Amino acid sequence: MVRDAITYTYELMHALRKSQRPTPVPAEYSSTSNIPDHILRRLGLRVAGQFEKAVIGEQIYKLLEERLTAFTAVQVACERIGSTPTPFTYTLLIHRTAYAYCFLLPFGLVSTMGWATPLFTVLVAYAFFGLDALGDELEDPFGDHPNALPLLSLARTIEINLLEAIEAQEVPEFLRPVDSLLT
Repeated sequence: MVRDAITYTYELMHALRKSQRPTPVPAEYSSTSNIPDHILRRLGLRVAGQFEKAVIGEQIYKLLEERLTAFTAVQVACERIGSTPTPFTYTLLIHRTAYAYCFLLPFGLVSTMGWATPLFTVLVAYAFFGLDALGDELEDPFGDHPNALPLLSLARTIEINLLEAIEAQEVPEFLRPVDSLLT
């Protein structure tokens, strides 16, 4: 069950990011369109089976069911966020507000910044519109882009914690930063 929970973590990560899996989809998941949901259902059936066989008691069963329900709620919330596009009017409003701010900023700073006002205004505008351009660049964050790695690091941490909980012999290393990037 712990290994299924680890698999769930990585499959949810790939499903939410719509990223390429490093390995082909296992045959057992080929008939489902939502692998993380399939894994949760299978875990639920395993927990129910353990309860029916009296391997686990009622309190443990209830605790595990609550955890699986919480996993499901988090997954549904993440899927809802991921599938809800930002309305065009909000994007337009944000851009126009940023343009207006950057246009009016020099008038508010000139009395205190003097000749440095244009330089500071350019830096602020670069920060606003540079971040916007970076967002457009991150359509497939699980490619080779370094910003894709924090979620992978989180999944690895979950894997390590779960494997340590069952005292597994082989536990992977934490992702370590090299030149300020996780590798």
